[in-house]
Amino acid sequence: MVKVWFYPTYLVLGIIFSLIFIPKKYYKEYFIYGFLIGALGDFCVVALFQNVFKIIWFKNAGIFHVLGQNLLSPPSWTVTVMLFLRFLPHKRFFKYFYVLTFAGFSVGYGILVKNVGLFDYRPWFYPFFSYLTFLGWWCFAAYFFNKTSPLANKNDL
Repeated sequence: MVKVWFYPTYLVLGIIFSLIFIPKKYYKEYFIYGFLIGALGDFCVVALFQNVFKIIWFKNAGIFHVLGQNLLSPPSWTVTVMLFLRFLPHKRFFKYFYVLTFAGFSVGYGILVKNVGLFDYRPWFYPFFSYLTFLGWWCFAAYFFNKTSPLANKNDL
């Protein structure tokens, strides 16, 4: 039962938190960045690591299993990236710490999803190489957002 409700619960909680913490006037822009970096990023990473390298794979997704992937994984990544970008610090030192920490949390989340039974990976990939993957992903997200979005310099938390 936990397997069936894990991703829907995470997605609903993520949407609720995004609606609480992201102002309505900025929601669309955060959503676009979340979709581009989160959903499309997830799709590309899964396509590469699952279909090409066979390092990771989804399992036990039930009705959410589509094209070898959990259907709710990209939307979950969308809201995760939205929240990540919303709370991205402005000061460089804190930004580095934030990205490093978020990469660690992402590894922890991957291990949690594995323990729930929805995801698996080669034993050598977690935690070190997955940390590097997430670190690259979050660094790209922060860099892309800072260079392209006017919201990156807003101070109205």
